[in-house]
Amino acid sequence: MHEETTRSRFLVLVEPVLVLGLAFGVSILLGSAGFVATTLVAETDPMGSLLGTQRKLDIRLTPKDPEASPTLDETRSIVASAFEKVDVVVVPEGESVWRLLAWIEDDPTDTGLADITIRLDELGWSDPVSKISTQSRYLGVMENPRRMRVYIPVFMTIQVGAFILAAWFMLRWRRPGALPGSLRPGAALLWGAGSALVAFLGSILVGGGIQLTGWEVEEQAWIQTLMADRPSLLMLLPWLVFLGPISEEVFFRGYVFRRLYSTAGPRAAYLVSALLFALIHLHPVGFPMYALIGLVFCWVYQRTGSLWAPVFGHVVYNALVVTLPLLAPPTP
Repeated sequence: MHEETTRSRFLVLVEPVLVLGLAFGVSILLGSAGFVATTLVAETDPMGSLLGTQRKLDIRLTPKDPEASPTLDETRSIVASAFEKVDVVVVPEGESVWRLLAWIEDDPTDTGLADITIRLDELGWSDPVSKISTQSRYLGVMENPRRMRVYIPVFMTIQVGAFILAAWFMLRWRRPGALPGSLRPGAALLWGAGSALVAFLGSILVGGGIQLTGWEVEEQAWIQTLMADRPSLLMLLPWLVFLGPISEEVFFRGYVFRRLYSTAGPRAAYLVSALLFALIHLHPVGFPMYALIGLVFCWVYQRTGSLWAPVFGHVVYNALVVTLPLLAPPTP
């Protein structure tokens, strides 16, 4: 009898892992098909975008005089004027340090690169050495903010659909019991807003602790690049602030937490839901931060008994993370 109970408990714990893997795999498969379809519709040269290559210009920028840093608009215009077709973004890398990235269709000449270096030096940048690399245009989509505007909505919409459908199917099949809380929607939303602030401040503290150990906590490269391009970031707010958080809460709290809470108990529900939530973000250094955020949203879901609370909390949290950089004073 004990052996049968242990086996049943193990299967219950493994189930969300398998469902997550299936939902994630389906979203990648369908998302890739969506990427290809988007390329065929949106690109002027679809086959070149799928099979061709592009040049990526990378320049590390450090001002000669930190108190009188050159303007980034002038810096971008110097590079943009040197090529017929180019996308340019300047990403902050630290205090008074930037990284200029440009995606070029044509192969730049040594003379052209030397001219860019001279003009950037005259503008006030110290030793602006240019580096050129070749990459697939298709695989480079997630590095170029202008192209992210087109492709991220397609991929994220497919991913949102896959996670919500997976959660809906499992809830219909397993029919886990409801959580005990019974707050009204308005009160649940207030609890959700409070949980967002707790998660936000907690992630800052955990991130600071990680940095004290010598690890640098940074956002993924594509997010850093996107945050440096305000027009692209503004266009993608509906997916980053609303659709993404809603689908994650429906899956990780509405299905995983609720399912385990009613079968394996609160401890297993908290642990598995938070760990899987952290895992799906694919950020090894930031794993403890995401796990903490997952625990906070599990707690507010259990406390209120309403999925609206963690959904609203997650939306507010993402809104804080995404919009605060937009409210910061513009860079020089």
